[in-house]
Amino acid sequence: MSKAESIMLNSNSLVLKELRSTDVTQQYVDWLNNPKINQYLESRFTLQDKYKVKEFVRNCKQSDLCFLFGVFTAGNMKHIGNIKLGPINLNHNYAEIGIIIGDIDSWGMGFASKAISMVTHFGFYQLKLFKISAGCYENNIGSKKAFEKSGYQVEGFLANQVESANGREGIWRLGCFKDNFNSVG
Repeated sequence: MSKAESIMLNSNSLVLKELRSTDVTQQYVDWLNNPKINQYLESRFTLQDKYKVKEFVRNCKQSDLCFLFGVFTAGNMKHIGNIKLGPINLNHNYAEIGIIIGDIDSWGMGFASKAISMVTHFGFYQLKLFKISAGCYENNIGSKKAFEKSGYQVEGFLANQVESANGREGIWRLGCFKDNFNSVG
């Protein structure tokens, strides 16, 4: 799939728009530096600034193996988070998915589940991926449930894998095949 043009995925409630460096706002950077929001992100170990975030977005946009979408509410196009598919492993035809809903007021409203469903559909039906995988911290129950709602199944648990504000905790590994995929309405 050519990445010359930005890709947009639409639903009744969300618009996922492939990000460009011009989409990086101070609000986006602030999400990445907020301990309440970034507690389950590996990026929390490095102070983020506009330059670093723009470079990350630019690298994703230039890569044929990575798709970074901004999650926007339909209608008012409020940027509430991001979801990334990639890197894509071309040898084995799978990819990783990761998500952040940075707008705290949008938590618990089903936006993560919907965005996961939209990107999973894109991965299976546009990119023809065989499998999509994800991981989430043991205590990030909302993320685990959002993936399971789209048909992701727990494939493993890595005990005491990471350091968190709660001490050591494990990582859930989840995976989805096209046959297990549930499109979230």
